[in-house]
Amino acid sequence: MKKVFVILAVCFMTVLSASAQSVGYVDTEKILSCIQEYLDAQSELNDLADKYKADIQKDVDAIDVLYRDYMAKKSTMSAAQQQAKENDIIAKEKAVKEKEEKYFGEQGILTKRSEKLISPIQEVVEQAIQKVADSRGCSIVMDVTVATGIVYKNSRYDLTNAVIDYLSK
Repeated sequence: MKKVFVILAVCFMTVLSASAQSVGYVDTEKILSCIQEYLDAQSELNDLADKYKADIQKDVDAIDVLYRDYMAKKSTMSAAQQQAKENDIIAKEKAVKEKEEKYFGEQGILTKRSEKLISPIQEVVEQAIQKVADSRGCSIVMDVTVATGIVYKNSRYDLTNAVIDYLSK
C-alpha cells in the first residue's frame, strides 16, 4: 500500500511540475534579419569570403597553367627536369591548401572575424530571448531555425516578435 501511495505521489508531482513549465519558440533567423549590425556583419563576412575565394582561385588557375605547360613539355624534359617541375607544382598545391586553411579553417581569419562580429550580436539576442522568456514564464525556449522534427507550432507560443520588439527598444 505504501508503494502504491509513493508511486501515485511521484506521478502527481510529475504532472504538476510538467504543467507548470511553459514552452516557447523563436525564429533566430527572423530576429537576426531585423538587426542592422548583423546584416552589416554578414555583408562584411561575405565580401571577405569572396575576396579570399578569388585569391585562392587565382592561385589554382596559376597551378593549372603550370600543370598544362608541364604536360605539354613533359616528353622533351629530362627525368630531373620532370621531377623538379612536379615538385614545384606539388609545392604550389600545398601552399594553396595552407592558404585555404589560413582563410577558412577552424582557426582561420574568416572564422575569427565572424566570431568577433557575430558573437556580440548573438549574446544580445540570447539575453533578449531570456528576458522575454522570463517575462512570459517560459522555462524552455526552442529555436525553430535549428530544431528538427517540429511538425506543428502554435503561434501563441511564438516569442519571435516579442524579442524583436524588446531589441528595438
